[in-house]
Amino acid sequence: MRMSLLAAAVLALATATATAADMPSRIVKPTPEASAACKETSRTAIPSDIFGFSSGSDVADLGAWGAAAEYNGAYGTRRGTLQGHNVKTQVSTSPFPCLEIGPSLNYGFSRLHERVGLTSNHVSAFGGQIEFKYKLLGRAANGFGLTLTAEPGYSRVRTRFSDPLTPFVGAESSALASNSFKALMDFAIVPGVIFGALNVEYAQGWASAERLGLNGCAPASLAAWCRSSNLNMRAAVSAKLADGFYLGVEGQHLRTYSGNALNRWQGGAFYVGPTMFWQATEKFTVSGTFATQVAGQARGVRNDLDLNNYSRHVAKLKVGYSF
Repeated sequence: MRMSLLAAAVLALATATATAADMPSRIVKPTPEASAACKETSRTAIPSDIFGFSSGSDVADLGAWGAAAEYNGAYGTRRGTLQGHNVKTQVSTSPFPCLEIGPSLNYGFSRLHERVGLTSNHVSAFGGQIEFKYKLLGRAANGFGLTLTAEPGYSRVRTRFSDPLTPFVGAESSALASNSFKALMDFAIVPGVIFGALNVEYAQGWASAERLGLNGCAPASLAAWCRSSNLNMRAAVSAKLADGFYLGVEGQHLRTYSGNALNRWQGGAFYVGPTMFWQATEKFTVSGTFATQVAGQARGVRNDLDLNNYSRHVAKLKVGYSF
């Protein structure tokens, strides 16, 4: 197993770029201020979290507050075992019309054990991000919603290595800076019943490490940073089966590169899985998804899955509360 899998696990745990920790959606009539500014009505409102890892375009009503706790998991590798877990907590508010701001903290850890070579790697990461979301277009006026987001972040990562084939056994601490830009679009396929979403994400990472950075990069000096980038595309469809309850399906195509400008392709993966959303009360929501890698390829590896840069399965569970 190449060490780039470890780097990918660190990036996923520290930044959670595969998910958007949006403010929990409420199925209530928007305030007049929010409706006028963001061009939405109660008839066209779509909960943002019904699409799994994808996100809808709606932002919080002006002056509203919300909180969310989100779990993300990654499981499975080719020649051993991999388990990655990340918990993210976020508060969000809308200080200006159509703008939502959400600072967050996250803690994650992963354990990778390889049967070949008996190597063992334990990674933990703690950090924070701040998400900015601005809605450009509303569904009521344009037939689809469009929101742009940016989410810079910073984490400290600690890695413990154990490799019986080399003299190195020890630990290292590194810094991981990140930024993510997304375009979120959603629309009604059958008004009030079936909804669709398309997301495009461009993410960047900078890692400082003694031995290993992102995508297997080894910095030339302690002052150097390894750079990586990701291009993630997601599409989802969700159907309203009852008041406040939605089921759907989502597909994802994730690509990873060395360099911050998608410089050198390192691998890619396709995921497919079901999605669920439940508006338990007027203020409390629960959503989740589980996806499996069905196709992929890593650079220089002849396999029909990319298990060097990505895991076999990914999962998400989120609970949200609106004040």
